Amino acid sequence: MGATGIDIAWDRPSIAEIKATGATWVARYFSPDTTKNLTAAEVTDYRAAGLGLVTVWEGAAARALDGRAAGIGDARAAWAQRAAVGLPDTTVVHFAVDTDTDWPSVAAYFEGAQSVLSAARTGVYGGLRVIEGAHAAGLRYLWQTVAWSGGVWSPYATIRQPGGTTLNGGADYDTAEAADFGQYPRPAPPSPKPSYLEEELLAYLPPLAADTDADIPVEPAGTLTTPAGGARNGPLWLCLAAQGADGTVAVSLHSTTGWSAPTDHAVTVAGGKLVLSLPTNGSVDIVRLHPTVPLLGYLTGRQVA
Repeated sequence: MGATGIDIAWDRPSIAEIKATGATWVARYFSPDTTKNLTAAEVTDYRAAGLGLVTVWEGAAARALDGRAAGIGDARAAWAQRAAVGLPDTTVVHFAVDTDTDWPSVAAYFEGAQSVLSAARTGVYGGLRVIEGAHAAGLRYLWQTVAWSGGVWSPYATIRQPGGTTLNGGADYDTAEAADFGQYPRPAPPSPKPSYLEEELLAYLPPLAADTDADIPVEPAGTLTTPAGGARNGPLWLCLAAQGADGTVAVSLHSTTGWSAPTDHAVTVAGGKLVLSLPTNGSVDIVRLHPTVPLLGYLTGRQVA
């Protein structure tokens, strides 16, 4: 279960009362009813108190059945209310389907909403059939209510409303089911994976004699998430070519846990070079080769850009 939230309509509990429920975020409304709606003061107070905020548009419970023009009108109204309370234009607005229906019945409404806000800023609230259909339609922010779900939770829901109320029944419990559930402040994007430069030659090996062990030291490679394993911070390849005759080469890898069991690989004159991919987790520092025929070889790799 993820972070607990509560959604509040007309009540205005204090920050202390909200936090006493265990909530770390609050869902608040945009709507045609000004007595229900999120205010600029709340946006400021929630942010100062470290509470996240989720926004949802809801007019009539079955409004999403009214088609594309209704979706356009509601999205424009929600976006204007968003601007009026000082939320940024990266805000996600969920649109409530607060009735027992299916996705085909509301798809046109959400097409209209997306035409105004784009899919990246359009969320959906509803029962299982609506949430599953919204996912299939490519929408990401999916707030599922226990109502009209038959006890089945969609794996795609980013928020779940499991039932149960707090604050004298004036607030519904919710749980966030993803790191990014459409909340404000928006979560920081994940750090990009390191990019690699083109493969480059790192070292030629001395000629390797047949029936003799040869230990090849390799500087530990970094990982994709922690590219700090040494001078060769990236994937490493050992390239070997048979000289004069076909044969095999037994390869063992040395790490902090000792030597791996030898693995035999065929090397052929006609087949060209044998390329062995070495681990990129920094675990290997020596490669031991035992060829049955003379070999020439070289080490290649990629540096982290």
